[in-house]
Amino acid sequence: MQKIVMATSLFFVLVGWQWGLTAVLLLTLLACLLAMYWVLMMWGQVQIPELEVGVVYNTHKKQFVRFLPSGRHRLAPFVEQVQATIPLTSGSASDRTSGVQTSGGIAIDVAWTVSYTLNPFRIAADKQAKLARSLPTKAASVVTKHMGNCLQHVLGDHTVAQLVQPGTHKRLERELRQCLAERLADSGFEVSRVMIGAIAMPAPVRKALEAAEERRLQTENEVQALSRLQQVISRFSDAEVQRLLELERIHALGQHGVALYYPGMVEEKTAVFPLPTLS
Repeated sequence: MQKIVMATSLFFVLVGWQWGLTAVLLLTLLACLLAMYWVLMMWGQVQIPELEVGVVYNTHKKQFVRFLPSGRHRLAPFVEQVQATIPLTSGSASDRTSGVQTSGGIAIDVAWTVSYTLNPFRIAADKQAKLARSLPTKAASVVTKHMGNCLQHVLGDHTVAQLVQPGTHKRLERELRQCLAERLADSGFEVSRVMIGAIAMPAPVRKALEAAEERRLQTENEVQALSRLQQVISRFSDAEVQRLLELERIHALGQHGVALYYPGMVEEKTAVFPLPTLS
């Protein structure tokens, strides 16, 4: 009987130990599944913030893969990773470009400001890999490079005198905006505005332009005075015009030392001729 009790007890111990081992294995398996799920959630999904575009890279090949819009997206675990984002809000770039050549060969310095927005999904396929690395932090540098080329292209067709004429700034801004928009269209840029600041030129050129402007203003004043005189004279009769011409002739003779007698004058005037000088 005692042997039967001992055998029964040993049987229950063995069964209990087996069930305990099974329970431990099940719990371990469950923990592993939860860990794998957490890893997949952390590495297999990504949340891109609003008004931003994610830049996805292959971490094994160190290559650009694709752009991701805002929202939650699945990634290939341990293979793909979002390493940067590109803001979709408005940006600006400002600089002062030196040595821009005009059509007359004069080097000038131009200050400018460009306002833009980015849309990476409009980037040409052959430029995506390169721009994916530069746009997150160096978008302004891309604009500066192309703006320098546009300045030379547009301002190179104008003389220095044309650049300082009234209304030229607005026209140049429109031409520069069109040039820059065309050059950056396949790079994901949408140019909204171009503003030109001060245009600096060599001191001798500036002085020559100022002197030319003074001569122009003087000529305009003389033309306006002559026009007013013609308007006044046009109101005179032929006899009054002849009398004015005669008075002008008498005035000219008086300046040369000749005095004449005219009827109706109170005093008698005689002609006075300058005496010859004795040697």
